[in-house]
Amino acid sequence: MEYQVERKENSIALISVRGRIVGEYQLVPLTEEVDELLEDQYRHIIFDLSQLEFMTSAGLSFFLKTLTRVRHLDGEVILVALNHLLNDLLVTTKLNAVFIIEPDEEAAMHYLKETGAVH
Repeated sequence: MEYQVERKENSIALISVRGRIVGEYQLVPLTEEVDELLEDQYRHIIFDLSQLEFMTSAGLSFFLKTLTRVRHLDGEVILVALNHLLNDLLVTTKLNAVFIIEPDEEAAMHYLKETGAVH
């Protein structure tokens, strides 16, 4: 698994995740990156999953923990560009009702503006 972080305006960060998430050990650097973003007052995280091929329960756990932490800080986590496999995984686990899921980054930014999360 690889990732790239892009710090945007209005306390928004875009994290693009590529490859496969199969174990918690892979997520340690990404968790540290999220910690740093939150310390730097970023409150909204958009995860671009268009290049994430697969994830196990370790990935689900990471995204749920991140969602909980961010929402406790009055922020939001948005998942974008899920492939059919990841979308089916979220539907099967009913996590599609927990996460905000948008088709792309533009729709995620629009969601944050429409809900008043950013200006």
